[in-house]
Amino acid sequence: MIRACEELRRRGRRVAILSRGYRGGPGGNDEAKVIARHLPDVPHLQDPDRFAAGSRIAADTDVFVLDDGFQHLPLHRDADIVLVDATDPFGGGFCPPAGRLREPLSALDRATAVVLTRCDLVDRASLGETMRVVRAHSAAPVVTSAFRPRCETELGGLEATVACGIGNPHAFALMLERMGVVIAERRFFRDHHAYTPADVAALAAAGRPVVVTEKDAVKLEPLWPPEPPLIVVKVGLEILDGAAHLDAILDRL
Repeated sequence: MIRACEELRRRGRRVAILSRGYRGGPGGNDEAKVIARHLPDVPHLQDPDRFAAGSRIAADTDVFVLDDGFQHLPLHRDADIVLVDATDPFGGGFCPPAGRLREPLSALDRATAVVLTRCDLVDRASLGETMRVVRAHSAAPVVTSAFRPRCETELGGLEATVACGIGNPHAFALMLERMGVVIAERRFFRDHHAYTPADVAALAAAGRPVVVTEKDAVKLEPLWPPEPPLIVVKVGLEILDGAAHLDAILDRL
């Protein structure tokens, strides 16, 4: 979503973000904090009634970007860009309670484009099977991409604890291993985990550096002691194949 906003602004569009608000108590607003760090001057309205929220600033906005909006069917969309994690693409293949899908795979038929993420972390056969399943349920173009890490600290050979509260922690750990991190301990929490002083004390107890995502950092940094180092790995989206499809969608908005 951040990448889409950046691209739209590069095209001269006045952009605003609409979200329903974030669940999960004190830990649930981490995504909004990350968005604010990357897009500090982009309005971000949080309201379950996204139409009402957008109406308040419609006169000053060219394009509304919905955060987590594919299932928000009451609101008209001009484009639906669906992201699918190539390392865990279909949530067990079923909706709850049998799986983790929010909708049946047939819902992909509504997509304007499907972007496969973390394609660099899977083998060619797995990626091909994921693309086959997507194309069986959607005529939309399929775009492949990878998350490219950025870190101010040299991570090659670093022995560290990896801690994160995100939807797919194993993919984060795999990315770090490919960057050369020697993972001494993995501390995985539930998505949107609200870190406590006790959590911080436990993470810091070993005295080794702790590597986290940007989403975790916005909650950990206010609590973190001077030592050991808290190392933040940010990621940017790199399009591997199909960039022209996304450009065409953004150009016409």
